[in-house]
Amino acid sequence: MEPIPGHRLKRLLGKGGFGEVWSATSPDGSRVALKFVDCQGKSGGLVGQEIRMMRRLHDLRHPNFIQLFSVCSSPPYIVITMERADGSLKELQTIYQRESGQNIPIDYLLELLEQAAVALDFLADLRPEGFALSAGSVQHCDIKPSNLLVMGDCLKVADFGLCATAKQRTDGHGFRGTPPYAAPELYEGRTTRRTDQYALAITFCELCLGNRVFVRLTDNLTRYPGLQVDLSKARDREYAVLGRALSERWTDRWPSCREFIAALRQAKQVSRRVPRIPPKTFPKSSPGIKTT
Repeated sequence: MEPIPGHRLKRLLGKGGFGEVWSATSPDGSRVALKFVDCQGKSGGLVGQEIRMMRRLHDLRHPNFIQLFSVCSSPPYIVITMERADGSLKELQTIYQRESGQNIPIDYLLELLEQAAVALDFLADLRPEGFALSAGSVQHCDIKPSNLLVMGDCLKVADFGLCATAKQRTDGHGFRGTPPYAAPELYEGRTTRRTDQYALAITFCELCLGNRVFVRLTDNLTRYPGLQVDLSKARDREYAVLGRALSERWTDRWPSCREFIAALRQAKQVSRRVPRIPPKTFPKSSPGIKTT
């Protein structure tokens, strides 16, 4: 199929609340990803916001943001053409667990998450056209392993549809984020300068410790539903670092995402020399990842 002239669909990479992402080839034969945003029943404001944010980020060309190539209409879809990544951190975790029975090595994981931290701090300092200077820092609001993509040795942040500024109330668009990665303030309909740091800390816990770090709450003692992180599973060396990043009071968290990752590095005493990915290939059976 060629939903856009010259762009041939190859296979489905994934589905989400906003539509589907497909692998495709462009007219020059290069590989790209096509994101189909189904506009039926969707808020025009949210659809438009993702497109506007991606256009602004496209102009900046930050190396750790997934690159937008074009946006076009193919009713009832808006089709976003963008870089095709090798896979997500969630998929990389699955490969390590299957091939070695272990989670992603901590030194390699921190090398990747450090790139995410650089991108998120850059986003927090961004004052893109269309946002007032008084609106506060921009937050991604949906950081999680499936939205952190790997291209070779580079990590790319993807899916900017839920971006909000620190002084922009989210109530009009409903809840932003994905439990358990969502910071407490998102449940209150607001964001802060350190909202993404909370999600980055949850992401680290999941990728470093696996699903055993999560517990499902069955009582009514919390305002935040679903899974929660059990920090007792963390090692003593990173317990205090993670506890600060996951504070319910955003002002108690680390001043920046980079400082959070730096504190984890210090706690783990990890060398910056990073081994290349042990898995020889991303298997064809896993969607959204490169095969060799």
